[in-house]
Amino acid sequence: MAFTTFLLDFVRRFSFSFGNQLAHVTTYTRELPINLDRMYENAIDWEHLPFLHSSSFSHIEVIESGDWGWKAKANLTPKSRFNSMVLELRLDKSKNRWITKTLSGLGKGTEIWTHAIPIEKNKIKVIVDFYVPKLPSFLKDKYASLYSAQYAQLYDEDLWMMASRQEQLDKLAKAKTTAIQTELSLGKLSEVQANLPLKFEFNHQSYRLIEMGDTLIAHTLSCPHMLGPLNDADVKEGILECPWHGYQFDLKTRKCISGQRCKLAPAPLIKIDTNKMEVVALAAKG
Repeated sequence: MAFTTFLLDFVRRFSFSFGNQLAHVTTYTRELPINLDRMYENAIDWEHLPFLHSSSFSHIEVIESGDWGWKAKANLTPKSRFNSMVLELRLDKSKNRWITKTLSGLGKGTEIWTHAIPIEKNKIKVIVDFYVPKLPSFLKDKYASLYSAQYAQLYDEDLWMMASRQEQLDKLAKAKTTAIQTELSLGKLSEVQANLPLKFEFNHQSYRLIEMGDTLIAHTLSCPHMLGPLNDADVKEGILECPWHGYQFDLKTRKCISGQRCKLAPAPLIKIDTNKMEVVALAAKG
């Protein structure tokens, strides 16, 4: 994909063309079952690109960022000096849109205008227009096909993140309005050990029980950064990694060890009732 993009961009840049005008290539539209808040969060979240979209982006290095958007150096997959670029995304909530520009490198001058139109409470319509400078007419259909296919895949991946985050936010809101359960039986020790790793719900939050050495330990299934799902994250030497942004956590200390200032939420303390040979989860105290 990256090599094809490079070849097309090479042909485009060196084709005979009058001026440097932007040609409208195509429009991609799609309805998404999420709200504008999740969509805006997704737009300015540059960190997730090489993790959630690893088949499209291999690397990103932020230059500046804020509520307005971000500017960053990026590479397509696989990383190469031929597919490096500087991207800038600017969010304009007053117009329900954001504009992504390629400032330099592969695809220089390209602009992608995205509008997010609310339809109902948790449903929006995205309208994405693609503009490419100096685009010869014989390349328009190829560019249109590539952009449509790429954005279909990107929104498939983004939808998982946005919908999962909303689900976790709803859980947190519900947990604040209900009574706290102090303990929960997870079952007989032999049955629990036979079903590890074991996922369970406790006080409206999701956890996973694993075995580290000879000790049973539980951890939250939500990353503290943006509530990313940790339910299928591999644990290697006591470390797990969030699939959305690559944050890594030490399960013994709950601390983030990849450089970010955050920490896993407390998980229930796991005890074994030796009289009943039963595994019990006790509410975390902080």
